Amino acid sequence: MRTIFLPLIALLAFSCGNEKRLHLVTENFGTLDSCILVNDFTIFCYIDSADCTVCSMQWLNLWSHRENELEKLNTGIVLIVNNTDEKAVNDAIEHLQLRFPVVLDNFSNIKKSNPIFMSKNSVLTINKEKEVIWLGIPIESEKTWNLFIKTLRKLSESK
Repeated sequence: MRTIFLPLIALLAFSCGNEKRLHLVTENFGTLDSCILVNDFTIFCYIDSADCTVCSMQWLNLWSHRENELEKLNTGIVLIVNNTDEKAVNDAIEHLQLRFPVVLDNFSNIKKSNPIFMSKNSVLTINKEKEVIWLGIPIESEKTWNLFIKTLRKLSESK
C-alpha cells in the first residue's frame, strides 16, 4: 500500500473550562478535517523517531492487530512522525507494513505547540467534535484496551 504524507500541520490543543478540544490547522492544504476526521473517532499516535526510525515505530504494529476492532467502531488512526528524513519514515512504514495516514512533523512544530505530546510516543483520541476523549496508549495492556473499547462503545451509543 502506498504511504500518504500529508503536509505539515499544526495541532493546537487547548482547554475551555473543562472542555478539551483538538484543532487541526493547515497551511497549504485547505481543510484537513475532511481528509482525516472522517470517522467517529480518530486516534493520533505521535512518534518521535529521532534515533532509529524503525525502532521508534515498532510499537505501532500493535495497532495493526486491533484494526478490525477499531473499524467496527468507526475509529481511524493517524500517525504523526517527528522526523526530517521522509525516506526513513517511508521505509519504516513499508517494513512494518503499516496502513495508516502519516503526517510528518519535520520541525517539531506539533510537539512544540502541544505539551500533550511531550513523551517519545504519545497517543490522543478525539471524537468528531475534536474533543479529547482519551489520553494515553490503550494498547499497552488488555485491561486498558478493554476499557478503551468500552468507552468508545458508550460514546457511540450516546449519539
